[in-house]
Amino acid sequence: MLNFTKIRRRCYYYGALIFSKAVLFIPYKLSVGYFSKFFGVLAYLVAIDGKNIAKKNIKRCFPQKTDSEIRKLIIEIFINEAKNFFELAYFPKMDSKFLNSISTVENVDLLKKSLKKGNGVLLVSAHAGNWEIAAASISALGSPLNVVAKKIYIDELNDMLVHYRAKKKVKVILKERSDTGIKLLRALKRGEIIALLIDQDTNVPGVFVDFFGQKTWTPSGLAVMALKSKADILLVLDQREDKYNHKTIIKGPLTIESSGDFNTDVKNLTQKASLILEKHIKQYPSQWVWFHDRWKTRPKEENNK
Repeated sequence: MLNFTKIRRRCYYYGALIFSKAVLFIPYKLSVGYFSKFFGVLAYLVAIDGKNIAKKNIKRCFPQKTDSEIRKLIIEIFINEAKNFFELAYFPKMDSKFLNSISTVENVDLLKKSLKKGNGVLLVSAHAGNWEIAAASISALGSPLNVVAKKIYIDELNDMLVHYRAKKKVKVILKERSDTGIKLLRALKRGEIIALLIDQDTNVPGVFVDFFGQKTWTPSGLAVMALKSKADILLVLDQREDKYNHKTIIKGPLTIESSGDFNTDVKNLTQKASLILEKHIKQYPSQWVWFHDRWKTRPKEENNK
């Protein structure tokens, strides 16, 4: 009996494999600057569910925007994600010299100062700009970088992404593993960098914080690790500057005054990070992944109404 799910997943994988190999034969500026626009518009036309979720999210965060403004913004969002795919596929040819030519890092001294303390560093980030470029740019500075990521449900695609990141000396620690916590603590003890993206509603421990003026379920693991260790928290965000170039922005360190209650401090720290991410997203709305169902988890009091 045919397993259609398995067949579909194999098709997805081979499609991605062929695409990633083909991109390497296209000049970078042609693929990222022009082909990405075509594929971004195509994705906008066919990804009905993603387009509808994006429209719903944007309306709740920017109620003043007209339908035509929202439509234009959503097209720009899909084009940005298409650029991300082309850039990621180009990773095998993106050596350090090439990476430095398209990406600059702002406030490197903040990271160096935190690393000198020897307690490791926690980076909080979001799916903004091209977060893979940001990770590669930070790793290129010379310190070991670990990213916490969710395993892609297609094993071959997950292995491909892990391989691309490894080429840029970015080590992946999967959320789903039983030894994830141990690996994270060991990395901090070695004085390494751990990067986490906290801008999506995923099945991990979290807290409700205000994000775009709404109660939003947000991963709290970064705040927990920061409070249990002496590691500094820095914010790292990628900002797409133009068709081809990026700026990786480092801010921080992020601190709060202790309330005397651990859970309250976790929430306060997560809240502070979320508001900074919100400010960045408001400034560059076309560079965030609005087609993620960010507000799917609701507080119990809302569900009981």
